[in-house]
Amino acid sequence: MLPEPVQSSNVVNTIRNWRSAMNVEEQSVVNVLGTRWLRVEGALDANIAAVANEMVRREQAGEVITEALIARSGRYKILKAQTAVEVSKYNKDADVIISNGQESAARMGINTAQDAITVSLPPTAGAPSFNRINVKAVESMIGYAGDGSPLSDLLKNSYPDAVQGQLDALINGVASGQSADTVARAMRDGTAMGLDRSLVIARTEMNRSYRSGSTEQYRASGVVEGFMRLVARDEACIACLALDGERFDSADEMDDHPNGRCTCVPVLNGEPPPEWEKAQDWFASQDESKQLQILGPQRLEVYKNGTPLEAFATKNHSSVWGDSPAIVNLKDIKIS
Repeated sequence: MLPEPVQSSNVVNTIRNWRSAMNVEEQSVVNVLGTRWLRVEGALDANIAAVANEMVRREQAGEVITEALIARSGRYKILKAQTAVEVSKYNKDADVIISNGQESAARMGINTAQDAITVSLPPTAGAPSFNRINVKAVESMIGYAGDGSPLSDLLKNSYPDAVQGQLDALINGVASGQSADTVARAMRDGTAMGLDRSLVIARTEMNRSYRSGSTEQYRASGVVEGFMRLVARDEACIACLALDGERFDSADEMDDHPNGRCTCVPVLNGEPPPEWEKAQDWFASQDESKQLQILGPQRLEVYKNGTPLEAFATKNHSSVWGDSPAIVNLKDIKIS
């Protein structure tokens, strides 16, 4: 029989409510970026159709459509140059949109931490007392990525992603005998690899700003000695599920991976750590269909044979980006 779930403390419920609000803020930025990208697609539409028509016609005439042949095409050169111009304009807008999103996220992170500390402090005769900060304490990260570089440097790679997406779709579509209209649609979808990259940057950097706002408030509060990882259970990867409740000292940075939505729960000086049903126990209580959805068939079989969820998680280290949770390759899992 599974143990009864641990009731979440007030602080955990408070943070989860703020996390839900942060998700709404994140989605708002994603929607704005998506709307702005439609201008890129509209500007490129005619030239994409022209290139698709040319290459389908040449393939039907007996030519072998290769990357080198495409690169020599005058129409393709025009499309590539126009893509560079349009994506560059998009990147300038995206830089501002994401930076504004970072600022909003940092504010929400600070507010989350202040509320979390308030509900965690023991009852006193007066109002809860701790040092409070404002967004100026974290404004140095706004407009910058986790490696300290400007966001614009990361966004520059949206152009080669978009061009490669176009090219791959063009070659594959023509080679498989698709019509020019079908190839053109695939090329438009391929161009959106540039959008995909910017969305990953937006999500990753906004969530980093949110965590940093919280951790800076915890450090400055004078009442927090550390914090614990709190995962978004319904959407977390296997690695983060396995790391739920991980403890950090206040001087540490809580790591996460791209698109990660983990948050941090404060541990107050001299107080026991907060309690909640950890994701490992939550996972054990899910029905098999949910477990299969999360782990996949092979990992689920290993889990059902007695290997704990913790065995599926590791940390990858980058000299630039630091540590990040990662899923252990199936062949490397130490089976119980």
